[in-house]
Amino acid sequence: MTDELMSSGEIAQLAQVERPVVTTWRRRYLDFPAPVSSPGGQLLFPADEVITWLLDRRLGNTDPETLRAERALHTLSTYGREHGGRRLVLSLGAALCLREMSGRILPPDPLKAAQRFDPDDEFILSDLQEAPALADLPGMVEQLIEGAYDAGRAHQFLLGSAARLGWPELDTDTLTPHLVTLIRQAVDVPSRLTEDGLISIADPYAGSGDLLTALLPDLDPDRLIVNAVQPDPVLARLVRRRLLLAGVPEYQLEVRADDLNDDFSEADVIVTRLPYQPTESRDPSEDLNKISDITDRLGRGRTAVVIGPAASLVDDLREPKAIRRRRELLEGGLVEAVVRLPGGTYPGRPGYPAAMWVLTRDPVPSTKGLLLLADLSGRALDDRVVEAAAGDIVLWRAEGIRRDGHDPRTGRIVLLAELGLNNGSALRLPGPTSVTMRAQLAMDRPALIGEAERRLADAEKATHQYTDENGPLDTAAVQHHGKRPTEVSLRSLRTAGRLRELPGHRLLPEHVGPRGTYRVLGAAEATGQRPQRWIDRLTLAAEYPHAILTEPGDLVVTTAPQWGVLLDEEGLSVIEFPARGLRIKKGDALTPRVLKALLDIARNTARSPNAVRGPRLHDVTVPDLTKDEAHRLDVALGRIAERERLLQRQLDLLDEMRDLAVTGFADGTLTTLYGTNS
Repeated sequence: MTDELMSSGEIAQLAQVERPVVTTWRRRYLDFPAPVSSPGGQLLFPADEVITWLLDRRLGNTDPETLRAERALHTLSTYGREHGGRRLVLSLGAALCLREMSGRILPPDPLKAAQRFDPDDEFILSDLQEAPALADLPGMVEQLIEGAYDAGRAHQFLLGSAARLGWPELDTDTLTPHLVTLIRQAVDVPSRLTEDGLISIADPYAGSGDLLTALLPDLDPDRLIVNAVQPDPVLARLVRRRLLLAGVPEYQLEVRADDLNDDFSEADVIVTRLPYQPTESRDPSEDLNKISDITDRLGRGRTAVVIGPAASLVDDLREPKAIRRRRELLEGGLVEAVVRLPGGTYPGRPGYPAAMWVLTRDPVPSTKGLLLLADLSGRALDDRVVEAAAGDIVLWRAEGIRRDGHDPRTGRIVLLAELGLNNGSALRLPGPTSVTMRAQLAMDRPALIGEAERRLADAEKATHQYTDENGPLDTAAVQHHGKRPTEVSLRSLRTAGRLRELPGHRLLPEHVGPRGTYRVLGAAEATGQRPQRWIDRLTLAAEYPHAILTEPGDLVVTTAPQWGVLLDEEGLSVIEFPARGLRIKKGDALTPRVLKALLDIARNTARSPNAVRGPRLHDVTVPDLTKDEAHRLDVALGRIAERERLLQRQLDLLDEMRDLAVTGFADGTLTTLYGTNS
C-alpha cells in the first residue's frame, strides 16, 4: 500500500501552524520526514511519517487525538480508492460493531464471531461477508479505536470521513449542525424524561440514522426506545450499528423496512426529514401526505419536527390537491410553528431550500387558530439565531399567547385565517423578516439598535477569534521568476472542451418577481446589484421548457450594459439574457473562483468610447495558469474571501444601525445621549 503524500501547506493546516513553521521544522530537526519526488516538482512528504513525527515531537497546535485519527484516515484512503469507499466504510463499521458486541480484539477471520453474535444479520454479518481483502482488519479496527478512544467515536469518525474515503453519497442529506441543534432544542427531549421512565424517539424516514443519533448527546441512551424505518437492508444495518455504538441497548431499538407502523403512535418525539425528490419530479401533495401520515399516528401530548422542501411546506402552491392538503393540516390544529430555513441547511444539496414544521397533538388552548411563523431565509443559522428561534418555539408551545405581550424574536404570531390557505399562498410574513425586526412600531427602534449593537459586538468577536485561530492574513506571496502565463481566449477554452457556455433566456417581465422557486441571475446581478428576483417552477416548465439551470460553481457573465461577472455558488438559478453562463470542466486548472477573479481584471472587457458595440465574450482573454499556480491562487482567494465575509457582516450591521438611527431622528421618535451638555 502506497502512503498518502502531503504538501508543506497541508502539513501546516494539519498541525494548525503557519506555513513558514513547517520550513523551520525541516531545517531545525534532522529527523523530519524526507520529501519524495513528484512530477510537478512540488515537495511532498509521506503523510503517515509526518503524523507520527508530530505525535512523537509533540509539535504544532493539533491535539494528539485528532492526529491519531488523521493517521488512521490517511491509512484508509488508499484502501478506499482500491476497494471503493462504500464497501470499506460499511465493512469497517461492521467490524467496529462486532468489536463492541464481543468486547474483545477481533480474530484474523471475524466471520465466525459475526455469525455467533448476529445470526439474523441485523447488524454486521452481510457487511463482513462482503468486506474487501484488507491486510489486517483487526489491526485497523484497533488503530481506529486508539485514535478515537472507543468504538462509538471511531464509528462516528469513520462515517464523518466517508466522503474523503470515496463514499460522498452518504452525507448528501445530512443537515448542518446548527439546524440539528435547533431541532434538538425545539423538541426539548430532556424535559420529557421522568425520573424512572423511558422516552421513545422515532424517525419514519431514517436515511443513515444521522438525525436520530444527533439527538442522543443530551440523553441517557439506556432510557431511550428508538424506532426507525429504513427499507434498504444495507442502510438499515448501518442505522442499527449507529444506534448500538451510540449506547442504545439492542433490545430498545427497532429498525424496520415497512412504512409507518403502530409503534409510531407510542413515540414521544418524531423527528424526520422528508425524502429528497428532484425538482422536476417533486409532488408537493406527496410530501404533505407524508406529514399527514405522521399526524395520524401522533399521540396525545407528543411532538413531531419535520424538515422538508420549502416548495411543499411554505412556498406558493398551484395544484388543488396540494392546496387542500396543506390547508387541512394547518387548520387541523396540530401545526404549532412553521420556519422557513436559510439556504445551505443541506450542505450536500446547496440549491435545495427547506422549511421546518413543528407539530403537537393537543397543543395549549391559547394557540388555537394561531401559528408561530418565522422566516430565517435571509439569516445565517448561527448559535445566536438558533438559540432565539428555539426559545420562541419552546415558549410558544408551553404558554401560547402571553399576557405580558412578549413578542417572538424570530417571527410573529399570525392568524391562520389571514394566510390565504384557500388559494395556496406562500406562508410568508408581511414586510421585513429580519430576526431582529420584532415589531414595526417606532418605539422599538432603541431596542432594535441595541440588538444590532450586540450583534456587531458578536461579529467583531468572531473576527478576532478567527484571527486568533488562524493568525494574520498571510498569503505567503513571494516574487515569481518563471515565465509569464500565456493568454488564452474563452473561445479557445470552449473549443478545447475546458469550458461550456450556457445560454441566457429571454424572460418576460411578468414571469419574474420577488417570489418563486428559482433565482433569476442576469445583467443586474452580474454587475454587482442585488435584486431578489425569482421565477416559479411551473411557469419555467410551461413557458421555457428548454431552460437550463445553473450548477454550483457556474459563472454568470454579461457584456451589456457593462462588463460583469458573478459566481453562482448555490446553483439552481435561471440565467436571464443578455447574461450568459460559463461552466468549467471538472478537474480543470482554472477553478470557478480563479476564473471569476481573472475575468474581473481582464483587460479587453471595456467598451471603446467610439465603438458601436461592446467586446465579444469569446474574445476575452485570461492568463492560462498551470494547475499548481491556479491552486495556489484559489487558496489565497479563499482566505481573502473568508476575511471579506467577516468584515461584510460588520458593514451590514453598521448600515442597519445607521438606517434605524436616521429614520428615528427624522420622524422625531429617537434621540441619543451623546452630544448632550452635562
